[in-house]
Amino acid sequence: MGEQGFWHDNEGYMDLVMNKVNMLAEDTYIYVLHLRQNRAWFSETAKSYFGIKDTYVPDHYEIMRGLIHPDDFWEYEEGIPERVRGVNLDRELCVRMKDASGEYHMYSIHTDIVTEEKNAEGYLLVLLHNENVLPRIDALTDLYSHTRFDADIETAIDKQAPFAVLMVKLERFTNLNIIYGTDFTNQILKETALQFIYMMDENSAVYRLDGPKFGFILRGCGRKELLAFERKLREKLSEGIRVNNRLIKLKICVGAILIEQQYDGRADSLTSKASYALGHSETEHQGNMIIFNDEVRTSKNVDLDLMKVIHQSVRDGCTGFYVEYQPIVVSGTGRIIGAEALVRWRMEPYGTVPPGMFIEWMETDPAMYELGNYVLQTALRETSELLSILPEFVVNVNVSARQMEREGFRAEVLHILEQTRFPASHLCLELTERCRDMPLDVIKREVEFFQGYGIRMAMDDYGTGSASSGIVLYAPMDEIKLDMSFIRGITEDAKKQAMVKSIVEFANSCGMSTCLEGVETEELQNYLRLYQATWFQGYFYSRPVEIGKLREMVQG
Repeated sequence: MGEQGFWHDNEGYMDLVMNKVNMLAEDTYIYVLHLRQNRAWFSETAKSYFGIKDTYVPDHYEIMRGLIHPDDFWEYEEGIPERVRGVNLDRELCVRMKDASGEYHMYSIHTDIVTEEKNAEGYLLVLLHNENVLPRIDALTDLYSHTRFDADIETAIDKQAPFAVLMVKLERFTNLNIIYGTDFTNQILKETALQFIYMMDENSAVYRLDGPKFGFILRGCGRKELLAFERKLREKLSEGIRVNNRLIKLKICVGAILIEQQYDGRADSLTSKASYALGHSETEHQGNMIIFNDEVRTSKNVDLDLMKVIHQSVRDGCTGFYVEYQPIVVSGTGRIIGAEALVRWRMEPYGTVPPGMFIEWMETDPAMYELGNYVLQTALRETSELLSILPEFVVNVNVSARQMEREGFRAEVLHILEQTRFPASHLCLELTERCRDMPLDVIKREVEFFQGYGIRMAMDDYGTGSASSGIVLYAPMDEIKLDMSFIRGITEDAKKQAMVKSIVEFANSCGMSTCLEGVETEELQNYLRLYQATWFQGYFYSRPVEIGKLREMVQG
């Protein structure tokens, strides 16, 4: 049919179409799809670049099938009909297409519709941006680069719709580089990027940042969707990446930030927050996803407005606070023997705030006394019923310096035990870090007092400060809990191995129990059993859970 009938000899309509094209056409290749006839008109530059013979093509899907990478064609085949119907016109498609020489490049596809009531005709304008010729594509992985990451975050902010930003880092990548070399690790990055591409849909995009870091933007994303996406990432990478016939299983650290309401900041603010969360995931949370909305802002950068709200919550009878429990298991069998009580706070519009966000600040405030007593009372009340299911169950509750220093704390503990009818021998009080600053004779006196009533006493995060060794030597502690920093990477660190071995042997010879924190995998569990510690605690067994879930776990 050629040119005849395509534009209906409507010169004004032709001008309208081309004006639209010219507004969008910088560094692009253009074609126009006639919605009723299903024919396409290709610009001269598009014809030349992609090696298309004719200007007017009767079935454009056949042409595109020959140009688009086979793995990407399904996305094009689903996405274009949607846009023909006027759906998702503001969302770009991303596919790989080959040029006239047969070389594939990444293209972003932008669309718009022009209709003309007089002739009842409609046209879909399609613009193909060759991303590889722009600085927005990473040369190694063919993913979008950091430049595009920032630009797309700005776009997401401007749309004022919910979205999430993630930063992901491959763990122990430096070790892989040392062992196998740069060429090998570059191939890992390429294969990882390919796996990420396959996971993307029209609401998500992946970016290569720097080194072994990747970024993601998830549009229309809430907390539930964010958690599901993180699980999907981990499951995909747990299958392993095959490079040179070698299967490499990868683990990741993840930092994220959720934007669920209108956001007044800019992209650099969001990326710095996501990067902050990623750092905490890597250094303090064994790679588990940290959502900035929930995470620590250190004492040098405390959100004072939020602290005021939390402080007032304590004064109002600890409204918004609740307690979660992380199981403690017998090291040799993995059987639950107890749990550590951990305080949480939840209130709109702040959402759930973990203790790292406020405990350090609260421990300098007198209100910490009331909060600590609330946690103790709640933990004993909620776990008392578990004793009928598991008679040997012990609940561990952290005790702050603010509590230990208060003259009435002894009586308060005994009163709570009596009020909840909780057996004293099934309570273990863990001395937190700030307790180490107290005089040794005061610590010894308080420890001996509580032990006189059958209450167990533990030194939490043992080994992270010089004072902890002095306390254990001077005061008759019942239990030592080794800080997870000793456990992280222990299988590859001879110094940590020697340290943990000596601490456990020391505790065993002195009649003290030991608990190793930070047990995250079955492999790590099996390795740590060599040290003959008493108990284990960590995400391999369970994250902190509310009392109902803990009850189910104890019942088996």
